[in-house]
This record gives sequence, C-alpha cells and structure tokens, in this order.
Amino acid sequence: MTIESIDAKIGSLAPNFKLLATNGQEIALSDFRGKSNVIVFFIRETSCGQCRTHVTQLGRMYEEFREAGAEIIVILGEDVEEAREYAESISLPFPILSDPNRDVYHLYELEKYFLLFQRTASLVVDKDGLVRYLKRTTVPNVWLQETRELYGFVDSLN
Repeated sequence: MTIESIDAKIGSLAPNFKLLATNGQEIALSDFRGKSNVIVFFIRETSCGQCRTHVTQLGRMYEEFREAGAEIIVILGEDVEEAREYAESISLPFPILSDPNRDVYHLYELEKYFLLFQRTASLVVDKDGLVRYLKRTTVPNVWLQETRELYGFVDSLN
C-alpha cells in the first residue's frame, strides 16, 4: 500500500520520488530500499543561511552518517544548474537533487506558508521505506542542533 501524502504519520510508507541530481544521475528514494536508511532534507531557499549551515554540517558529518548506515538526500527547489552551483559553493560530498517545480515539496506537503515562506523539513526513511523521523518548519533556526539529533536518531536504528 502506498500513501500519497506525508500527512501520513511516522511509521507510514514515504512517498517515492525520482529527481535529477547534480552529478547527472536520476536518484529515487526507492533506490535505497533494503540497502540504507536515508536522511532527506529540503532546502528552504538558496538564500537561507540556516539551511546552508545545516547542509554544510551534513556534508562534514557525511562519513559518520554513512558509518551509521544512512545516506543523505538534499533537495533544492531550483534547476539542476543552480543546484550544482549551490553544492559546489559548499563542497558537498553528496549530490543535491533538483526539484525546479517543487513537485516533491508538494508531495511532502511543504507548500509556502502564507504564500511567502517556503516550508522545509528533515526526515529519516528507514531501509523498509518507512518514515521514522519527521520535522517540518517554516523558520529553520535550529538546524545545527538538528544535525546532531539526526545522527543520534540514525545511529539508534542500528
């Protein structure tokens, strides 16, 4: 059974998606099923300093996350060239996925708040494709703390 919305609760099947990444590959959430837990982070906007800090921290801790059994997917609501420039500007060890129409944002109910502020989220999807952790916000001011919380959560899945 597949649900169409993340309005579903923790423990439900995460809606699948496939997007073009900055490394030229198409990456689907289902590619990781049975292989790895996945952290998915939606960047609010390229101008969001807190998001940039969080993504940079995820990049610094990438090997620790991999050792804990998790891959990282970062999604940006821009075209692939803009996503590539963003990724290169902070030297990320993983690709950023491009969602120029924000279709995956909508799939995960991250519409703009009052039509002005893009909502963002972090989630952990386990090896079975189930949502195990979900935090959505409009004003991302705690992402540095969030990075450590995500690591602790992923590590606890082992």
